[in-house]
Amino acid sequence: MKDNPPWLFLEPYVHVIRQESDVLLYNTISKTVLEFSNSLALSNVADELLVPANGYVIPLSPSQLQDTEVRDFLHQIRQHFMGDLLDPSWSDGKPVNIFPEPFVRHGLNPVPVGQSPLKPGLEGRNYLQELTLFLNAGPDEAITPFAKTYLQFSYPSLVSEKEEQMDFHLFHALIDDVNHYTPTLIHISGMNLLAYPHLENVIRQLASSPFQKKYHLQIDHWVEQFISLILLQKQTTLSLYITFPTHPELIAGYLQSLPDLKLLKKLEYNLLVSNQEELQMALEIIKILDLRNVYLKPVYTGENLDFFRQNVFVSREEILAAQPDQQQVFSRISINENDFGKLSVFPGGEVCANLNDPRIGNATKSTLVQLVALELERGVSWRRTRASISPCKTCLYQFLCPPISSYEIFLKRYNFCDVCSNGEES
Repeated sequence: MKDNPPWLFLEPYVHVIRQESDVLLYNTISKTVLEFSNSLALSNVADELLVPANGYVIPLSPSQLQDTEVRDFLHQIRQHFMGDLLDPSWSDGKPVNIFPEPFVRHGLNPVPVGQSPLKPGLEGRNYLQELTLFLNAGPDEAITPFAKTYLQFSYPSLVSEKEEQMDFHLFHALIDDVNHYTPTLIHISGMNLLAYPHLENVIRQLASSPFQKKYHLQIDHWVEQFISLILLQKQTTLSLYITFPTHPELIAGYLQSLPDLKLLKKLEYNLLVSNQEELQMALEIIKILDLRNVYLKPVYTGENLDFFRQNVFVSREEILAAQPDQQQVFSRISINENDFGKLSVFPGGEVCANLNDPRIGNATKSTLVQLVALELERGVSWRRTRASISPCKTCLYQFLCPPISSYEIFLKRYNFCDVCSNGEES
């Protein structure tokens, strides 16, 4: 037995993570989660299993087989079809198995200096999934108290020291460029979309675009002429943003001005809430107006962290209930699903992948393919995972948890949960 130990193996659909005091196994087929407290023997077993070169197959010594924690580990993985012991007599050598790690053809590893992150034969256009064009920007006084909301989610505003407008020639060039790509969605946004002097030309040019379009607009900026023109276009959605206080009658008046009530199906409603009172008002408006395609958007004000704890933070039970499949787990350990494949262009041409992160280039000087390459080469947004930031990198549930959100990046607080302590009181 000493010279011919049994082989412990785990199934390729099982994922393992070991932290200082615990080990977690997750079965991506049955969605079963097993947690174990670390003993020295179990820690050694987990560490060996996590070496990719071992291929999820390791020998177990007699002393390991006699360890109480290891024996319980073996019993649990057998019971939940996560692995087993193989008799050494079944094979002349080490059994072959597949270690579960994502296969990324290119683009997510550091690129050597002087080399392009886009290798020959790989199409950079396929990386771009969504493009947001901000047509105008302006001082934050114009949108107080929502001056920083656009950094938390896709609120239609963009703060700059002075008023800015995107040159229509730049817009035209960007659309001509993106029409050679395969994005799923083009977003049109800005400080006040309907104040953009070339909006009608924008709408008409996008009418011939083969992609889905979504216009973002504060409902207070409603102008019937342009609203109708936008909604009459094919493959187009209008995303409205509603802040409080407001009245159902005001919203109803806007909606009733539509030339055809069938256009209501092309509207999205984003209701911004920052406290329990606004949340209750939002729910009442949704009920009174019988709104569909509704999204409640929590707004962080700097003074309402308790509201976020009650309504945004997730619990351990909610994290486990998410039950990601194999592809989702691979995705979460490799990329940020919220940001990957997305670029935003400011009125002056500056480009970023997440509005909270540094600019990666300028659309007046680089093509979209080149900007994608810059994000792949030195950007942080697309590759930001929980395994790379604190306190998530020490958390047992890091690949079960949802991807890092703009809320967390904006607040510089990466634990919107009750699992990891932030070490502070707010």
